[in-house]
Amino acid sequence: MTSEGEIEKLIDNLRLKTEDCFENRKMCCSESILYALNQGLRGGLSGEAAINLGTGFCGGMGAEDGCGALNGSVLAIGLLLASGQEGLTKKKIKAVIKELREKFKEEFNFEKCSDLTKPYKGKPKDSRRNCQRITGISAELTARLILQYRPELAALSDEEFLAVNESKVGGFMGKIRSVLK
Repeated sequence: MTSEGEIEKLIDNLRLKTEDCFENRKMCCSESILYALNQGLRGGLSGEAAINLGTGFCGGMGAEDGCGALNGSVLAIGLLLASGQEGLTKKKIKAVIKELREKFKEEFNFEKCSDLTKPYKGKPKDSRRNCQRITGISAELTARLILQYRPELAALSDEEFLAVNESKVGGFMGKIRSVLK
């Protein structure tokens, strides 16, 4: 059994890893969340598949529409809560996603990328920092919900993966390796 303190540490590590991927590997919001939660909680996708699945949701699905961090979180919930012996029903997963959206709106007031980034137009560094913050908080909210419904995943987490911080060079080399495969 995993203690409450260990679960909180795991949630913090998932948030930090997500923010690290966003900053140092230059992943977008949805890629960072899906990659970090999949790898950290052993969702079963390869790292490359998780990133590729998240790519279509970058920048509000490429049109500054629905926030990519929220969409990446929804993908992670589906991946991690629907699978395995303990997987939840579609009806229950819809309820969890509704709960996530409510928490997201409570935290940020908006769900659209364009609304969330509007104050930072013309300020790319500030905009990127804002998106990194939204991405990290979204990963935390999502991890908290996932572990609330599937606490057994905490014991399966990949602590080694979560402990490694990506460097800018390492992130660049990782992208080169994935292109060369």
